[in-house]
Amino acid sequence: MIKEKNIKEKNTETSGSISHAYLGNNVVRGIPSSGGMAFGKALVLHREDVVIPTDRINPADIPKEFKRFESAIKTLINEFNDLLERVKNESANVGAILETNILVLSDPILLDSIKTMIEDGLSAENSIINEFAKQTSFLKKSKDTILRERAVELDQIKERLLGIMRNQVTDYSLGKHAVVVAHVLTPTDLVKFKKVGVLAIVAEIGGITSHCSILARSFELPAVIGVHNICDLVKTGDSLIVDGYNGEVVIAPDKSDIEQYHLLREREYDHKKELGEIVKLPSVTLDGKHVKLSANVDFPKDVETAIINGAEAIGLVRSEHLVISKQFFPSEDLQAEWYNQIAQRAYPRTVTIRAFDVGSDKFSEGLPYHEDNPALGLRGIRFLLKRKDIFNTQIRAILRASANKNIKFMIPMVSRVCEMQNSLKMIEKCKRDLEKSDILFDKNLPVGMMVETPASAILAHSFTDDVDFFSIGTNDLTQYVLAADRSNELVTSVYDSFHPAIMHLIKMTVEAAKKKDIPVSVCGEIAGHAAAAGLLVGLGVDELSVSASILPELKMRVRESTYSDAVKIADNLIQCQSCEEVKQALSIT
Repeated sequence: MIKEKNIKEKNTETSGSISHAYLGNNVVRGIPSSGGMAFGKALVLHREDVVIPTDRINPADIPKEFKRFESAIKTLINEFNDLLERVKNESANVGAILETNILVLSDPILLDSIKTMIEDGLSAENSIINEFAKQTSFLKKSKDTILRERAVELDQIKERLLGIMRNQVTDYSLGKHAVVVAHVLTPTDLVKFKKVGVLAIVAEIGGITSHCSILARSFELPAVIGVHNICDLVKTGDSLIVDGYNGEVVIAPDKSDIEQYHLLREREYDHKKELGEIVKLPSVTLDGKHVKLSANVDFPKDVETAIINGAEAIGLVRSEHLVISKQFFPSEDLQAEWYNQIAQRAYPRTVTIRAFDVGSDKFSEGLPYHEDNPALGLRGIRFLLKRKDIFNTQIRAILRASANKNIKFMIPMVSRVCEMQNSLKMIEKCKRDLEKSDILFDKNLPVGMMVETPASAILAHSFTDDVDFFSIGTNDLTQYVLAADRSNELVTSVYDSFHPAIMHLIKMTVEAAKKKDIPVSVCGEIAGHAAAAGLLVGLGVDELSVSASILPELKMRVRESTYSDAVKIADNLIQCQSCEEVKQALSIT
């Protein structure tokens, strides 16, 4: 989020995704809360600052205050129940959020405490304010981002109760075909605005874990939150473009901006139409086996394409692309912002960030000399443990970006148990340092490793006590197992991920993982081969992470297959003696 007026110049770079290049100057940035794009007139909802008198009530008025309070509670519960009935056919998230609010209003401890204050001579309004202040004070001080979001939502329930007692009424019909701009919105507001046909939501307050953000994503309603001072920058009737993919709002767009918007909307529509309904359907086999389908990304802008194509998670972020694009190792702040952009755009999907996998074949800064055979040299975790200053900076940046608890961290090129254990020690040290500095992060950040060397596959059982997940990188695993350089044209006939030896190592890794209930993904090129998907699933792989464009076809394959058949296929193919036999059995030419 940029500060003060949030106005920034846009560059005119374009990309292959549904990306943007707005030409006007009035572009404000917030958090991309819910993907999608919208163009319309603003409806600005200004916050009412209400001052509640602190005078004590006459004892004779206590029964009347009880009735006012009880009536407000009953009215708000009825309001939530009415909304529950209206949204019963929506996502399960919607009902669960409204039910949570009803539970708060039915909490006997909260209700009894408010009634006690009224008995002591406070007005119903003051009693509500005091009790909710007590309830939220602990949550607001929490270092946990999600708990702080719950504090905001308790405040919203309080404000709605007070609004009922003051007979405040919001005319939700004004939101029809409008972009609602507000300081903060409640789940009730969002449900009611959705019903009248609101185009998009822009809010000053809120996080990607808030109930409002979750509902916006469930409704597929474009939303940008955390936009500083947006209610002061915009007035009702102003034209706005809302880009929920990139977290941007264009205020009073000019002709070029509007033309660009319509071009991007058309591209988005055509892309979704081409994909059809498959992106919204679950990745489940005919006999009920769920296969998680994720996307590999290199830059924050790639996330929107992954989501449009139906990615359940970001299975691999190749963080070295940040280094390669900059041609230097970025600072902790720059890295934290970059990782945070990806995590926020993907939320609530998980994001697996791979530590820098650099070597002299990719990037030479910090290396003692250019290596003749970089694939077998100082790369991945070997390089990072030699350059602990670089590794520490990256660990701290990833931890800082993990506050919303949807980031996973992955160590590349592991071949020895000590490499994984030394990495974990460094991560724990960085956690302690951040705690001392009172910096928020996910204390339970999942840490896994790439299985891409023969040693790590053969000794997979030796790593299971130290890792939270495995990700098999079949590209490197193939070249190391077959002693065939993947970039050498002279041995392209030897380099083949369908070699039975690769199948055996995948099976060996999966079997070791299953004994400790550790999930296994495959993120190499073989995962994107439609005909190989069944084989990998049959071998016990839980997740396939591929290029976003491949996801729809891969999902179709999963949905047309059965897990029981996949297991039989894998059992048969594991007996093959050559790549040719495997491909023939899979009908691959």
